[in-house]
Amino acid sequence: MEYLLRYQWKPYLIYGQKRDLKKNHLLYQQGERGKGFYYLAEGNINIKTLSNQGFERIVDYIPEGFLVGEQGIVEKPYMTTAITETKSVLYYFSNETFQKICKEHRDIETLFMNSLIQKIRLLAETVSLLNSSVELQMAHFLHKLYNKYGSSLIPISQTSLAQYTGASRTSIYRVLQQWRKKDLIDIGNRSIYLLDIKQIESIFKNDSIVSF
Repeated sequence: MEYLLRYQWKPYLIYGQKRDLKKNHLLYQQGERGKGFYYLAEGNINIKTLSNQGFERIVDYIPEGFLVGEQGIVEKPYMTTAITETKSVLYYFSNETFQKICKEHRDIETLFMNSLIQKIRLLAETVSLLNSSVELQMAHFLHKLYNKYGSSLIPISQTSLAQYTGASRTSIYRVLQQWRKKDLIDIGNRSIYLLDIKQIESIFKNDSIVSF
């Protein structure tokens, strides 16, 4: 699970450049080439993608403790855009710094590649679902966040879910209430508590529970 990678980079922060960023700061943009990557120590980051039709959608949500922008290490164009959702603290690692860490800590390269592979796999999976039903996308997103946090308590608002699916808040509310009636979730304090993980997972792997 992805949460096993969380905070694993923390011992190496002494090599990074600390950056205090405000809310809505553009970390990197889709199409530009990177020369390093980041570790998110505090805050949250939205990962967005721009379709060929010009529509921007949130495709991932990064909580503290994870790497961000790993693709920059190979100096290829970013496939996504990263923007801080809140005031955030990050550590930047240039390509040169990463090479130095690899020489001093042989296991770090494996840790980095595991993070990169996981991100690419999840991004491909998410993009493949962009034209699916609102309910299916919500189930997939919440299950993905469950794997990130390693917890059934997901700190996310209905507004963020709407931005992720591209649906209205009314549609989001309707699905959540249907799930709540079926005891799949509970809602409160800008968080969603997943009561039945297996059933949530089955929504995007099998047939949908709610039809629109």
